[in-house]
Amino acid sequence: MDRSSFKFIAVLWVSCLTFAGCGGRRSGAGGGGTPSGIAPVVLAVTDTPPTTVTFLAAEVTLTGATLNPGNVSLLSSASTIELTRLQTDMAYLGTTNVAPGNYTSVTLTFANPSLTIENDTGSIIGACAVGAVCTIAPQATNLSTTLTLPSFTATANTAAGLLVDVNLENLLSATLGADFNAATTVSQFAPLTDGPPLFEAEDVVGQITSTDAVHNTFVFQNVTGQFSLSVDNTTSFFQFPANTCPTPGFSCLHANQILSVDIGFQPDGTIVARNVVFEDADNSDTEVEGIITGTNLGSQQFTIVTLAESAAVTGLKIGDPATLQFSTSLPTVFDVDFAHSDIAPISTGGFSFAPLTSPTDLFVGQQIQVRRNPGSTGSTINADRVRLRSSRITASVQSVASPNIFLSSLPSLFSGHGISQIQAQTFLPTIFSENESIITLSLIPQAGVVSARGPLFNVGGTRTLVATKIVLKP
Repeated sequence: MDRSSFKFIAVLWVSCLTFAGCGGRRSGAGGGGTPSGIAPVVLAVTDTPPTTVTFLAAEVTLTGATLNPGNVSLLSSASTIELTRLQTDMAYLGTTNVAPGNYTSVTLTFANPSLTIENDTGSIIGACAVGAVCTIAPQATNLSTTLTLPSFTATANTAAGLLVDVNLENLLSATLGADFNAATTVSQFAPLTDGPPLFEAEDVVGQITSTDAVHNTFVFQNVTGQFSLSVDNTTSFFQFPANTCPTPGFSCLHANQILSVDIGFQPDGTIVARNVVFEDADNSDTEVEGIITGTNLGSQQFTIVTLAESAAVTGLKIGDPATLQFSTSLPTVFDVDFAHSDIAPISTGGFSFAPLTSPTDLFVGQQIQVRRNPGSTGSTINADRVRLRSSRITASVQSVASPNIFLSSLPSLFSGHGISQIQAQTFLPTIFSENESIITLSLIPQAGVVSARGPLFNVGGTRTLVATKIVLKP
């Protein structure tokens, strides 16, 4: 892996453990006992991008995943994944039944790959001019691939996993052809031992559509899907208003609230809302998350590429550019979202994000969440609130001076805008991992490649990431 490559992960938990009658539904539910004779399987997808282009958004739809022999489907419906958020995170996709047995191959079928890039190559890519932000749909040459499994046994009530690696260096040809057959490999791993940690899909923003106090579950939905999540004694609640929720717990959850949720898996397969962060009391304003690609503070504007939406927005899809308008006369609220490493809060109180009084606090490469005024139209957003969220950055380790990691060889979105170094400041709760195992800061080597997650600030001209998670890449 070269200095600027990074790893995306998406997770498909394939089981019916604790899901009464799930029978191929995309949504899962908690509670109940474990049905006998069911073999849980986790399908994980990794990705390595080209070295000369900044991928602002990368979408692909997985339309089929089938184990053989037996033509056992792992998907009940197509699932679209936005990959760039997943450098340090995972995405939960759905549930189904898998019968125990030996399987020799898996067939994967993809559709509609779409890449939003900033062209920093120095030459035109297709119709994308140098320096421009463009969405490209690669011309597919092979959208389906069958991968041999040297030894894969699904055992009743014992989790197993498949790790699928889609390498963008091999996927894209010089003529922008997409060949998943040439780009995809597979390996086996044990998800409950050396695989994904307990909390897997992190920082998922969406809205509650209903609650079930009898079973302590709620239905959670955003533009990419809908899930039924359980709340148990491992669930933590953060930022709920004290006047409406004096004792954080399930009773604080109500239909139409917008939340940020970490979706976790218990050892028996139960899907739980591990961490629940309050975002908004109602869904009258859709939340749109994206990465900043340009600023025009004189016009009170900045541009983003859209990465997530709490609900579908007409005329604005994932991967689309958008222009955001904020106000100084009726001041738009700028704030910082709650930062945490698993259940441990990390304070951002000593860092500034106040662009109305300190314009340099807002800059290219930050990831923000915008509360979209209903008067907005399509890709033109009037911002009721701009909230700093966690960026995901993959780069080389220039040096380590505890508690800081200095990152260089940055993605061209940063280097092309005069940012040559980012300081990742770590804290006691910061999660350090390698190959989904917990490590320590002392094991982060100089010249290694890491993916870092956390809110990104300008501290006296130094770009500083408050690191909630650091993942050391192979």
